[in-house]
Amino acid sequence: MVDIIKKAASGLLERMFDTAMVVAIRSWPGADIFEIDLHLPDIDLDSWDSIKRLKCKVDTLEYRDYTPTLWNSETNICTMFIDSGHRGAGSRWVRTLKSGDQILFGAAHAASLPSQNGPVLCLADASAIGHFLALKQLTDRSEHPLDVAVLVHSDYEIPEIFKEENPEFHFVECSEQIGFDRLEQWFLGKNLADYNSIYIAGNVTLMKTLRAKLKANPNVRARIKCYGFWS
Repeated sequence: MVDIIKKAASGLLERMFDTAMVVAIRSWPGADIFEIDLHLPDIDLDSWDSIKRLKCKVDTLEYRDYTPTLWNSETNICTMFIDSGHRGAGSRWVRTLKSGDQILFGAAHAASLPSQNGPVLCLADASAIGHFLALKQLTDRSEHPLDVAVLVHSDYEIPEIFKEENPEFHFVECSEQIGFDRLEQWFLGKNLADYNSIYIAGNVTLMKTLRAKLKANPNVRARIKCYGFWS
C-alpha cells in the first residue's frame, strides 16, 4: 500500500516536471566532481534572483536537489556541479549520465541572497560547490565580497582553471579521520566579526556541526543561513 501511494504521489509530481537535455559532461581528474551542462529550453534564466535548486529524478521514486550555476540566458544552458563521492541514488545516477540524455526536473526550495551589503563567509563541502558559484554569479563583488572554504578529500585535484577563475574559493583538505575541525580551524583564523552574512551548505552533519560552533562563538554577529544536501 505504501509503495502504491508513493508511486501515485510521484506520478503527480512528475506531471509538473520539465525536461532538460544533457549537453556535455566533464569530470575533475582525481576527484568525484562532475560538471553537467543542461539545456533548459522552457526556463526564463533572466528571472533568477535567488540560488535555485532543481529537483531531478535520479531513479524510480528517487529525487535529488542540485544547484544550477554558470547559466547563460542566451543559450538557456546552465551547469550543475555534482559530487559523486558518496553512496546514494544521486551519486549512482550522475556516473551513468551521458550527452544527449533527457532528465526530468522541477523547482525545489531556493536560497535567498544576503539581505545587506558586506563580506560573506561561505562554508561548504564538495557537494555545495555549485551553491556558492550561484551565489557568486548573483551578487556584485563590490557589495558582497566572498570568502568560500570548501572541504575536500586530500586526494582531490582541483582544476587550475577553476582556481584561476574563482580566487574566492579556498580548498581545505581532509581525510577519513580528519574533517570538520579543518574547516573550523580555517574560519577561526578569520575575524568573524567582519562578516555580515554567513552561509553553510553541504551534508546535514557538517551543516549542523558548523552552525552550532558558529552560534556559540561570541565574535559572530552575522545571520547564519544553512542549506543541506544529500547524496
